[in-house]
Amino acid sequence: MTESIKELAERYRSAAIGAANPDPKKANECYATVHACYKMLCASEGGRDAILSLMNDDEPGVRCAAASHSLQWRADVAQQVLEALRDSKGPFSFTSEMVLEEYRKGRLKFDY
Repeated sequence: MTESIKELAERYRSAAIGAANPDPKKANECYATVHACYKMLCASEGGRDAILSLMNDDEPGVRCAAASHSLQWRADVAQQVLEALRDSKGPFSFTSEMVLEEYRKGRLKFDY
């Protein structure tokens, strides 16, 4: 059975939250799930819209993941979200800074 866009977005969100786990093995498993969901979601306009909507999530890790992925199709909004996270000096400040730096240097890739 194929997951709906809503189900994939929910799994993406849950995994993005879990990616902050202090256990590296668990965090890596969550990152892998986020990436797998991203690959399926980005294939359709509805899926890309679902990722875009997650840039407004209450959880900073979800916003960071969604904004990072959304740089490909809504760079203007995604950069604003990442800049706000960077400037917040919160738990995703450094990650957001690195994503922005790599994006602006043309080295950010999600096609693995």
